[in-house]
Amino acid sequence: MCSNDFTVLPLDQMSQQYQSEEKNIIIQPGLAVSICHSNCNCLNASFPSDDKYIHLNYLLKGCFKARIRDTLIELNEGDAIMGFSCGEPFHLINSPSFCNLDIMITPALLGTLVENHFLNIDLNDVNFFIKPSCNSIKLKSTASHIASLVERPTCKLLLHSAVLEFIHWQLDAFKAKQNSQGISTREKYQLESARNYLLKDLSIAPTIANISNVVGLNQCKLKKGFKHLYGDSIYAHFQKERMNKAMQLLKDNNVTETAMILGYSNVSHFSAAFSKEFNIKPKEARKEIIPSSKQYA
Repeated sequence: MCSNDFTVLPLDQMSQQYQSEEKNIIIQPGLAVSICHSNCNCLNASFPSDDKYIHLNYLLKGCFKARIRDTLIELNEGDAIMGFSCGEPFHLINSPSFCNLDIMITPALLGTLVENHFLNIDLNDVNFFIKPSCNSIKLKSTASHIASLVERPTCKLLLHSAVLEFIHWQLDAFKAKQNSQGISTREKYQLESARNYLLKDLSIAPTIANISNVVGLNQCKLKKGFKHLYGDSIYAHFQKERMNKAMQLLKDNNVTETAMILGYSNVSHFSAAFSKEFNIKPKEARKEIIPSSKQYA
């Protein structure tokens, strides 16, 4: 029977319990390739990730569903995805059997291969990110070639070449997908920087003019691009993240304390904003998310 409860296991125990098999080959320092086969039809498990490598994944067979932080990942055969998890736990969700190719490369090594800020990633200061899935015929061909070479340990030079080719085609596919969205690579990086600046301090929202000056994007492009990229206006996005933070804070703080932490001088204003976002008053939400014995601590 499928379950939504996650079992946290070391990778070696996970391989044994869930009938998975993984082959890892180090290509050079900072670059490795892994192919993982899972034969479990309904896999729910959590396991640690690393904080050293950018992962370029390609699903060779099956389907894959997982969550990392608040990002849901759903892949079908032929889909590619790239991310840097900075050590965040990785949760598989009712995942059927699959076969996944994973190219692991350090940000420093990738920085020697591509220009800085490529795909809106500052490789000198890389942080958590997940790039949406993409696919291409070139990726499929190269991934299949790598899978065949992994089974032939004497072909290391050919494997090295194929891995570099795969990196090229995957980055090319991501870049093509981004360009098709009508926002340039540089502008998308500026908009992501704008969001980071916007959410740096959830107790006070910076002005549009202030954000514009910080990221070097005029106010018109900033507002239009932000709405296109994130689906909300700048202030609506700030308020949504502010209320999500409030929900977290209510686990350890009462309503008044939470309001003060988030910069509200009037608790009723905070309560109205919270109720508008979640359709529940913060006092009632606090009762639901913490044990009754701690509510008045």
